[in-house]
Order: sequence, then structure tokens, then C-alpha cells
Amino acid sequence: MTLFHKDITFAKNTLNICISEIVRLEKIFSLFNETSFISELNKTSYLKNPPKELVEILNFANTISENTNGAFDISVQPLWITHANFFRNKNNKDINKLKEEIQKVKQLVSYKNISISNNEISFKQKGVKITLNGIAQGYLTDKITNILKEKGFTNILINLGEFNSIGGYDENRDWNIATPYLDNIEYLKLNNSAIASSGGYGTKFDENHHHLFDTKTGTSANYLNSVTVKAPNATLADALSTAVFVMPEIERKKLESIYPNIEIYTS
Repeated sequence: MTLFHKDITFAKNTLNICISEIVRLEKIFSLFNETSFISELNKTSYLKNPPKELVEILNFANTISENTNGAFDISVQPLWITHANFFRNKNNKDINKLKEEIQKVKQLVSYKNISISNNEISFKQKGVKITLNGIAQGYLTDKITNILKEKGFTNILINLGEFNSIGGYDENRDWNIATPYLDNIEYLKLNNSAIASSGGYGTKFDENHHHLFDTKTGTSANYLNSVTVKAPNATLADALSTAVFVMPEIERKKLESIYPNIEIYTS
């Protein structure tokens, strides 16, 4: 977080508030925390009186899934587990075995298997599991951006996995964000806007398999090398960068009419 403020004590106190909020939200969204709300939901397929933030992000994710024809789908966690387990065993060389395992879990992968209300969240099938790794970083980035905005900060840049900004840099010059994964684009300008990037470079299982899955095939999407989306907020940018990466080009063009305020950069 890069902040500008005349009162250093106020700035430090605000940073502490932001850090406490990050810790609180991680206890809701983190798969690495076995006692988080999402971990509990994945274990039991049911969560009564869920945190309002979890309901909010799941409803947002559901809308993105609808608008991307299921390209963005938080229920891909069984595919992640299947791939991780296969490649963890170095003796597994037969990709046909992986394909067999994929077929066993593919029917679990559908955002339509998730029931969401303010009172409870549940899965319609046993074995359904979700991950928010394609949207939570953007959501958390927006939450912290909003705190800083409420505290009166007018020139900030936030990077908590994705970027968001209020105003610009010194004298309101745009923030220049380097884009090393995009061809022929040195940087993108941010000023009251957000960007997020997705690519198979993030977590690789082997040369052809990574963590971004095409739900239609059940395995890693390799249509593009990278995607960066610029949008009014980081939650939208995060989800759409994931969606665009895993969808064929003909599907991508539909997004521009649904979300006219976004910019999509691919390589």
C-alpha cells in the first residue's frame, strides 16, 4: 500500500486498521487456513449464518459465472485437487490416468451446485468444493481501498494480489503499472481504476498443466499466455481476467457488450 498523508501517525494507524481487516477477511476466504469459513464449508457442504462478506462475494461470483457462460466458476476446486494429487506423485506419467480422474470429478464442477442465501450456503452435491482464489484477492483489495477512501486518502495505490487506485501519484499523475507478461505494452495507467492479471505462469504442475481450468474440458486452459483486465474495481478485474484466460476467443467478445467499462489485454 502506498499512501500520501501529512500526518504520519494517522497514516500508520490507518495502515494498522487495514492490516486487521486483511487478517479478518483471510479467516473467511483462505483455503490455507483450515479453520476459515470457506474451509469449513468445503468440509461440511453447509454453512449456517455465513459472514456477509462470503455471501456478497459468492453472489458476485455467481453473476460473473452467468455472464461468462460458466467460464468463471468457483467450484473448480475438485479439478485443482485432482491435478495436484496426480502431479505430486512423480511416478505418474500416464496423462490418460489424469483424464480418467478428471472425468470422475467433472460433474461436481458447476456454480449451479451452490445455493446462496443470507442465512445459509450449501452445496447440492456431496464432493462439491469451492475456491475463491480467482476473485478474493480483488475483493480484499477493494475492501482496503474503500477503508482508505473513507479515511480521506485521495492518492493511493493498493496491491494485495491485484491493483486498485484512488486518484493518481504525486500531483495526480497516473500510476504506471508495469505489465511484464503482455507483449508490446510497457505499462498501464491507473487513476481511480483497477487491474488484475491471470496466467498459467502462476502455478504450474508441468509444462502443459497449471491452475487455471477450462470447465468445459476439465483441464488447464492454454488458449493464451496471459490476460490483464482494467476495470472500475479490482473484484471485477480479478474475476474477468480469470474468465477471459480460460475461455475461447469467440466467447471473449461477448464480455465487451456486458461490461463496456473494461479493457482487456491478452498475449
